[in-house]
Amino acid sequence: MPYYFGLNQCRWSILIYRPMSPTNRFRVAAWLAILGMTGQLSCPLIGVAQTSAVAQHAPSTSALLDQAKRLVQGGDPQGALSLLKQADLHAPGASEIHALKGVCLALLAKPIESAEEFDQAIALRPNYAPTYLSSGLAFANFHDLDRASARLSTALRLDPHLPGARFNYALVLARAGKYAESEEQVDIAFADKQGKESALDLWRLKARDVYYQKKWKDTIDAYRKVLEFQPDWPEAYFAIGEAFYYLNRPQQSMPAIEKAVALDPEKSTTHELLGKLYQDAGRQQEAIAQLEEAHRLQPNNREAIYRLYRIYLHNGDTINISRLQNELQNSVARDKAESDRGPQAAILNNTGIELEKKGDFTGALDHYDQAAKIDVTNVVFQRNAALLLCKMGRPQEAIRRLRDILSLDSDDAQTLQILAVANELAAGDLAKERTLPAAQISH
Repeated sequence: MPYYFGLNQCRWSILIYRPMSPTNRFRVAAWLAILGMTGQLSCPLIGVAQTSAVAQHAPSTSALLDQAKRLVQGGDPQGALSLLKQADLHAPGASEIHALKGVCLALLAKPIESAEEFDQAIALRPNYAPTYLSSGLAFANFHDLDRASARLSTALRLDPHLPGARFNYALVLARAGKYAESEEQVDIAFADKQGKESALDLWRLKARDVYYQKKWKDTIDAYRKVLEFQPDWPEAYFAIGEAFYYLNRPQQSMPAIEKAVALDPEKSTTHELLGKLYQDAGRQQEAIAQLEEAHRLQPNNREAIYRLYRIYLHNGDTINISRLQNELQNSVARDKAESDRGPQAAILNNTGIELEKKGDFTGALDHYDQAAKIDVTNVVFQRNAALLLCKMGRPQEAIRRLRDILSLDSDDAQTLQILAVANELAAGDLAKERTLPAAQISH
């Protein structure tokens, strides 16, 4: 999401999500480091959290559950598990015993045993939504996102208003790369008058979902909403700035990115984007300073290295040209897979062309973008992305991509040709789309 994410390439800890609100029955802080988060999804302690459900149980079962719950909350899941082994699994309350054992085993990083306990809990009480919620969170903790999604969706089917269920379901969908589905769940949560989710948490997830989908205007709106609750969050300023950047609105992008740098100066990608903006504005020395800082913070950042190399090449700075040539070569040598990067990029590009022919523009754009990240020196991939954006009715985004290419090679004839058409499309002459060239195949 956001610090340019692509989920597998989070430049920020975008998926370090929020603590659950205290409206959830009980919180076990930090028991689930789900989806790369810092232990901040909540697992309700099934059975022990529902006093009305355990009141009818034998006192010994209720007492065991209460004591085990306190041990888990105190950070002793092993002690809780040992205590629960004393319970009579034939007595009332056995389902809650199995569920809490599942929680303990999840905390102890025993996925098979945890799943078995939750399965037994569900078998004994198949229509109890909180057990599905806890089970789903445990599966997510072990990165079994398909089963996590299935359990959480069942929890919602049984109880659409179960605290934490819809938000956590949306998180799992986002972690699985299903951002549109995640966004849909967040929108349902917003509309749920009985819902008790934190507005900040919902807006943060909404913002990340639309960011991943490259819905730039929605990204700006959602992150601005987040800033009403959290005014100094650097992720929000970066995302807003990047959205404006891709919408070809650099004058609005620059102050947001400068704010992100001021709030968190240790992020390479922030300096890199600010360097691009300064370069675009003709502030060459400031651009160099930002790109050098991006390179310092992330020495293997090939995009920053290559952009610096092109600037120094244009300036005739032979010392820095030689330095960056060596660094590019060393970067390639450090990457064992580098010998395959060219073919990988070409395959992605050509697959993107096939997807485009089939009408899957979103998939095609994603493939072009991946290819461009793998091989930063080949402008074909960015050009193909720009062509597609023109066809998608997003000429300003196309213009931004084309200007990025020209900032590296101002004489690229094909890019200049496409830019001329994109400018006419942006001015409203939609008939010019027919004059666009075809996407270029890689060999």
